[in-house]
Amino acid sequence: MIYKILVISTFIFILSKSASSSETDCSQFKKLSAKYIECNAKKLKKSSTKKVNIGKKKFQDSGLGDKFKKFKKSKTLSEVIKD
Repeated sequence: MIYKILVISTFIFILSKSASSSETDCSQFKKLSAKYIECNAKKLKKSSTKKVNIGKKKFQDSGLGDKFKKFKKSKTLSEVIKD
């Protein structure tokens, strides 16, 4: 019985570790190689895209997004000031 619990818990532990390591590891390449630069560029692009999307959402939720759209659509300054 204890053997079964130990095997099952070890199996779950191994699966959870492999699932959490989804980030690519660039340390396997030489630092001055093109593959290393490409790997770091992909990681940077992925993280910056997430941050930009979060920033856009915050901007729209703050109410400034609507005011900015209104400003861009207006032809004169008096249209912006009316509301």
